Amino acid sequence: MAHAKLSPSGAHRWMRCPGSGVLEAQYPDESSSYAREGTAAHELAALVLEDGETTAQAYVGKRIAYNDHGDDVQWPITQDMADYVDDYVKLVRERAEGKTLLVERKLPIDHITGETGATGTSDVVIIDHVNAEIVVIDLKYGMGVRVSAIENEQAQLYALGALEEYGVVGEFNHVSMIIHQPRLNHVSEWTITVEVLRRFASQARHKAEQCDLARSVDGEDALAAFLQPGEKQCRFCRAKATCPALRAELVNVVGGSDAATADEFVPETVDMQTGDNYLPIAMAKVSMVEDWCKAVRAEVERRLLAGQQVDGYKLVVGRRGPRKWDDPDVIEQVFKGFRLRQDEMYDFNLISPTTAERVFKKNPKRWAKVQACITQSAGKPSVAHVTDMRSALTVQSVADDFRDLTQPEN
Repeated sequence: MAHAKLSPSGAHRWMRCPGSGVLEAQYPDESSSYAREGTAAHELAALVLEDGETTAQAYVGKRIAYNDHGDDVQWPITQDMADYVDDYVKLVRERAEGKTLLVERKLPIDHITGETGATGTSDVVIIDHVNAEIVVIDLKYGMGVRVSAIENEQAQLYALGALEEYGVVGEFNHVSMIIHQPRLNHVSEWTITVEVLRRFASQARHKAEQCDLARSVDGEDALAAFLQPGEKQCRFCRAKATCPALRAELVNVVGGSDAATADEFVPETVDMQTGDNYLPIAMAKVSMVEDWCKAVRAEVERRLLAGQQVDGYKLVVGRRGPRKWDDPDVIEQVFKGFRLRQDEMYDFNLISPTTAERVFKKNPKRWAKVQACITQSAGKPSVAHVTDMRSALTVQSVADDFRDLTQPEN
C-alpha cells in the first residue's frame, strides 16, 4: 500500500481544483512546527488509545518520537497537550464503548482515486454491529480554522475506505463522521446513509479522473482548464504564489494596471448607478487576496534563502529580537549579590482566566468562585458570509434616529 497523491487530507483542494496537484508537485512538501506539534499530539493520542488503560497525563514531561519527512523528531509532551489529547481520548472511548475500536488504520481509497494501492490513515474507526454503523473520528489539533464534519471530503473518503475494508464483516446502513478540535472546544458530527455516501463516491471518482487528465496535459494554457481558484482550495495550497489561474482571478478583481483608478476596480458587469453591487464581489475575494499576498512573500523569501535570484529583491538582516537573559540562574545570583529586594528582581502577575480554568476545572466548587470574578468584553461586530452558523446581528439604521425636519409634525 502507498500514501495517496490524491490524499483524503487534500481532497478539499483536488476535488475543487483538479490541476492543483500538478502545480504543487513543483514545490517541496515541507513541515512546519505547527504541523509537527499536531503530529506529536496524534502519536500521543494513538499511544493512549491503543494502551486502553492510561491517559495522556502519564506522559507529561516525556518526549514522543516519530519520523517526519525523513527527520527523527523528539517532541516534548506538555501539560497542555496532555489535557487536550485526554479530551479527545475521552470522546473516543465514550463512542467506542461496547463496540470495536480501531486506531490509526490505513484504509484503501484506490477504488475511488484510481491510484494503485493508495491509502489514507484514519485516526479512529469504530465498528458498531448492533446499529449497523461505521464511525470515523478525526483529531484536528490546530487552532487556525474551525472544521465542520458536514460534507467534509476528507471524512467521507475515510468513511468510504472503512466501508471498503470492513464491509465484509457485516452490513452497514449508516456512517457517522466526527471531527474533534480540542483546542477550540469544538466537536462536529455528521451522520448519513451509505447510499448518500456512495453518491459522494461517484463525485470523488469523477474529480480524481479530472486530476489524472490534468497530469497528462502539456503547457500552462492547457492546464488552466483544470485550475479553479477559490478560498477553501487555495488556503493551504503550496502553489498559490505562482498559480496562473489565481493570479488571473485576482487581477480581474483588483484591476491590472500599476496606477489603477477607482473605476478600474469595478467590473463592467456591475451596475454603476448603485456601485454597491461591487462590494459582495470584492468581499468574496478579500481572503484570497490576503492569502495570496502572504504566499507571494513566502515564496520570494524561500527562493532567496535557497540562493535563487528574484529580480529587484534581496535578503537583509531584519529587526533584532527582544533582549533576554542568556542564563536566568546566573543573573539571578548577580541580582542577589546586589542585595535587591524581591519586588526589584521579579515581576509578579496573576494567572489568566484560561490558565485558572485548567487549574480548577476538576474542582467545580472552586471554579465556580473563580468564574464569578471573570469579566469578558463583548465580541465586536465582524463581517461573515451568510453561510456562517452564527446568528446575524440586528442593526438599526442611523437614519432612524433622526427626524426629517422638512416634514411637519403630526
